[in-house]
Amino acid sequence: MDHSDATANPVAQLLVVTRSLVELTDRAMSDSELSRAAADVLVFAARQAARLVEDLVSVRSHDAMRARDFVQSTSSADLDRAYTDLECLAEAAGMIRAHGIGSQYRAHLAYLMRYAAESACTALERAERSMTRAEALSGMATTPATALHI
Repeated sequence: MDHSDATANPVAQLLVVTRSLVELTDRAMSDSELSRAAADVLVFAARQAARLVEDLVSVRSHDAMRARDFVQSTSSADLDRAYTDLECLAEAAGMIRAHGIGSQYRAHLAYLMRYAAESACTALERAERSMTRAEALSGMATTPATALHI
């Protein structure tokens, strides 16, 4: 996927960010510690990604024709899961930043944050597949029957 593909698809943008969060938390796990500077980056990036998820859900929910279908779809539940995971990640990183958690606890928090980042990625990947499938099916529904018979 190139840059233009990512900017055309908001879920693809979110996946780029959450995959970066996975890498950052993975490094924190391997270092057995998470610095305050890394925690600052995680808080900012995770909160921004959570806001992007909120914006995406808001846009999808305001489309009157597809709102009900979207709310009932698996992509809606997956986006909710991603939002929750991203907020969890931001809160955990915020604890390190605000309270100076001791190094023995930072390793545990790094592990939990990595799990949250991976979970958000998985949920976004499922949402992307579900949304792509739904858009393909809705495109087929609007195609005239004669165009399907080549």
